[in-house]
Amino acid sequence: MKTIGALLLGLILTLSSPRGRCRGVPQAQHPADVLLPCEYVLLEPGAAGLSFTRQKVTLVLRNLTVAEEEQPETEYQTPEDTEAPIFEATVNLPPLPFAERLLHVECDGEEIVCEITPLYSQFFIAHIRLPEINIALVTKAEPAVDPDKPLDEKSIIRLSGDLLVSSGPPSQRASISTEAKLTCEVWGNVEGVDMEWHLQKDGKGKRINPEEDSGVSVEKNAQEGKEDLSLTIYPLTVHYEGTYICAVSLGPHRLQQILQLQIKEPPQVTLSLVEDPVPTLICRTDHYYPLDVEVEWQLNGAPLTDATPVVSSHRRNSDGTYSLTNQLQVSMPLSGASPDKYNCVVSHVSNEEPIQVEITVSPPEPALLFQIVCFASSLILLAVMLKAIYMFARTVPHGVEKEKKLS
Repeated sequence: MKTIGALLLGLILTLSSPRGRCRGVPQAQHPADVLLPCEYVLLEPGAAGLSFTRQKVTLVLRNLTVAEEEQPETEYQTPEDTEAPIFEATVNLPPLPFAERLLHVECDGEEIVCEITPLYSQFFIAHIRLPEINIALVTKAEPAVDPDKPLDEKSIIRLSGDLLVSSGPPSQRASISTEAKLTCEVWGNVEGVDMEWHLQKDGKGKRINPEEDSGVSVEKNAQEGKEDLSLTIYPLTVHYEGTYICAVSLGPHRLQQILQLQIKEPPQVTLSLVEDPVPTLICRTDHYYPLDVEVEWQLNGAPLTDATPVVSSHRRNSDGTYSLTNQLQVSMPLSGASPDKYNCVVSHVSNEEPIQVEITVSPPEPALLFQIVCFASSLILLAVMLKAIYMFARTVPHGVEKEKKLS
């Protein structure tokens, strides 16, 4: 009974909390009006060149389909007196999977960036950025608005939106030999839509052609009111790192979505001891990317600040990763002393914490030392005996000849 009571109390507290009131359990789809704080951005020429002017506005997305437990009371009433320009866009699109996030952006505390810019003629484009997703909505103004002038504070611009492009994530990191998916989707009347993927890297750009590159594929999955143009890359190599552009063309509209793909490959670290000709520790740092890597040495937990290791240059592997070798000469502990513990500490951008590999350098074992002493003593004794025999062999024949002459 106590457990049931605790569960009921937790449910009541959840429903009565601000977050609980903001979002219910999705059960049905309903139309809703979504308000977003935005900026109206104009490009203006000046004496020092081109500059941007920004004006605070409100974007209202009318008739956006959301999934809620019950129909939300979110019908927007246009105020008679406004303090900032208002863009009212009636959205004629199929249900969007991120519509609820736009509706609850204030309650969930998500960071949102919204900018509206004139496209051409009567068309405007709204760029909306949420964590992990970019949205570009094309709208048409009725009546036309002068795109070269700032808006009057009392302005109410009524728009219709029937084309939207979403992509994400804006930036992602991946490891070599894994799969990366760059999402790009078009919503609305997608008949006749055309798209291209481009890769910008090292100041150069190229169009991606899946027919020529077996490592990439484009889905081109068309549904009613939606077309999926996502790009999949497998297996990943460092050659696929760069800035990807999803370029969408539909009628007079030309839209681009930019996505960043970074390759982060953590290093593989090994540590070994070579005793001949002098005791040397060898720390190998293999198959890391990008190039930036730092290798440090520690002795018994303390940094070896006065160490002078021999460091190789960065070697490029066939898969585009790098390798590095770091060698450190050490002294063997004296017999009977405590072992020394050395750490090779490798820092790389792919790992939040450095990689540490430890090795123990122990003094010579007493049994081995005893064997070495015995062996050396045996050699000395054998040499003495051989010399005595040699001397005896030389003196005996000489004495016998002397006795024969006397007789």
